[in-house]
Amino acid sequence: MALYSIRLDDATDETLTRLARDRRITRAAVLREAVAEYGKTAGREAPTLERFSGLIGVIKDGPGNLSEQTGAAFARLVGVAARRRSASAPKPAGRASRRHSAR
Repeated sequence: MALYSIRLDDATDETLTRLARDRRITRAAVLREAVAEYGKTAGREAPTLERFSGLIGVIKDGPGNLSEQTGAAFARLVGVAARRRSASAPKPAGRASRRHSAR
């Protein structure tokens, strides 16, 4: 069996001691059990879809086609923003507009 030396803060040490005393086992046995339990689930988190599968279809608010044609909707938003910027941008100095320069 491997031997490890670890440092514990006071609160963790008190918890470890209490658990060992309450269960009438050694602190090393408590640590072994804790590591074994942690090892059962650590690094084995379910994929996102699996974790949220119970929620899919639960919300029934709003139109059902929100994810359709999102590219076209985005292009419209970008076009509107670009037109607003160009309309509010100051005209470069020294250039007369065509309507007024012909007179």
